[in-house]
Order: sequence, then C-alpha cells, then structure tokens
Amino acid sequence: MTGQRIAIGIMSLHVLGISLSSQAFAADNIPSEDADHEAGKGSISVAYQNISVNKFNNGVSDVDIGEVQTHSLYVELSYALTDRWQITAGLPFIKKRYNGPGQHDPLTLVPPRPEVPFLDDGSYHSDFQDFFVGINYLWRSDPIIVEPFVNLFIPSHDYPHFAQAAVGQNLWKLEVGVDLTKYMPFSYWYYRVGTSYTFAEKTLGVSVNHVRLNGEMGYFFTQDFSANLFVQSKFGKGDPVGTFPPSRRTDERWYQHDRTSKHNFANVGIGADWFFADKYQLYGSAFTTVWGDTVHLVDLAWSIGISRYF
Repeated sequence: MTGQRIAIGIMSLHVLGISLSSQAFAADNIPSEDADHEAGKGSISVAYQNISVNKFNNGVSDVDIGEVQTHSLYVELSYALTDRWQITAGLPFIKKRYNGPGQHDPLTLVPPRPEVPFLDDGSYHSDFQDFFVGINYLWRSDPIIVEPFVNLFIPSHDYPHFAQAAVGQNLWKLEVGVDLTKYMPFSYWYYRVGTSYTFAEKTLGVSVNHVRLNGEMGYFFTQDFSANLFVQSKFGKGDPVGTFPPSRRTDERWYQHDRTSKHNFANVGIGADWFFADKYQLYGSAFTTVWGDTVHLVDLAWSIGISRYF
C-alpha cells in the first residue's frame, strides 16, 4: 500500500465555503491532495451531493421551517506544480428549493426590492455559486504529514442571497489553514486533523470571520477500499437571527441577514473510498448536524463522486 494511494483517499474538508445558512456541498470526500505531490500529476473530480433540511437554529432555539432541499454538482481540478506545491480549482452548481412558512419575499422589504428575484416560491432554482482556487504545500511528510494551505472563494457572479433557497452568501472569502495526517506504523489506521481561519468580506460592518476544525479517522480494509468517520465544525462571528423581531424584518439589516449571520455548526459523518482500474476512485459520504447556532440543521446529507488521476 503506497503512501500516494493512501493519501488520495483522504477527505478534503476545507475545500468549499458555506452556502447561505446550510453547508451546501461540504465536499466531504473530494480528493485534492497527493502525499507525493509528484510534479505534473493531478486529478479531475466530479461529485454530487444531496442535502435535506427541515429545522433552523435561530441563535435561541431550533424551529421547524418547512423543507429545504439542495442538489449540488461540483467539478474540481488538482495539479501538482512541483513535488511540494499543488493547486486546486473548482466551481459548484447548485439547485435548491424551499417549501415552508419562512419565505423571504423582497417585496415585503421597506422599500420593496422588485429587482431581487423571489426564490422561496416552492420551485427549484439553479445557479453557480463561488469559484474556488486553493494552493497547498507539502511542508513535511515524516513522521506526520503537514500541509499548510490557502483557499480563495470568489462569487461567480452577483447571485441573489436573500432567500432560504439562495445558493450562497455572495461573499469573498480567504481561508488559511493546515492539515496534519498520521499513518500509524504497522497498521491500516490513519488519523487526520485540520484547522483554518477564514477572512470574509464584511457586510454592513459585520464580520463573519470564522474558524474551522475538522477531524477524521480512517481504516484500510484492503489496499483499494477504506472507510472513515469524520467531524466538521465551524465557529465564528456574526449576528444571531433571533435578534431580529418580526417588526424589524423589513429593513436593510434583515435584507442582509443571511450574509451577517453566524452559521456555526458541528457535523458528524461516515465516508468510504474505493480505488479501481488503476487511475480511478469512487467515493461517498453521509453526515448530519449535531449542533448548530444560527444555521440550517442538516437532517441528512449524502454525496457520491468519482475521480480520474493523471
């Protein structure tokens, strides 16, 4: 079992940003790192994710909001510039629908905003979210693999953000972090932890900068098949939606609340990876939210994808 084959099965939990008030396409198992970082090598990945939500934490309590259903398609390309430097880029396409009483109607704002699309009409709406460009560096590989990284998220266009069914927050974000991976000697187990700090564009002077903490424990049942347990978490600044009484849900602060809210969470899940035909990998995962603060609470999210290495 080579180090390269092990490494490309590890989750890349830092790849994608947060969409609106849920973890739209959390990209649990998209492989984006190769322990060998062999110059000229890379991969292209295509993954699908389905997220179901029916509750929202408003910073005070969990409330039933109806149903938010999200379908995401993500394409990612990774390329090793040298034996230590690797660049990754991608763009998610998201299809989303909301059914419930918590509709965000731009015409109820003061003044009304007829130029803003009404997305919470019970129908699916599709759009591209944020361009992602990241670079990571293989600082050391023994006894622990240490990989610092920097990720930049740029809105693909000026998409709507005021809706339960909006595809994202429409904010620029810069994430700086590090991943640590340890393969246990004379064992099929591996462990991984990662942390990062994200600088986000301010809205109305409100900072939503945040910290991410992720962990993973995996086991290789064979040279080609592995499974893992993982935790994803986010803790940051921002407003709790519970501070907005109904009498204030018409002003500019309410219009921007999806961009100024905390959106903090802790997710737990399982994943699996299968290598086949030498250069291909099939992977899948599922997770649920176990704690949230001013965020959509994911009932179930599952994903499946495939990668081709070159």
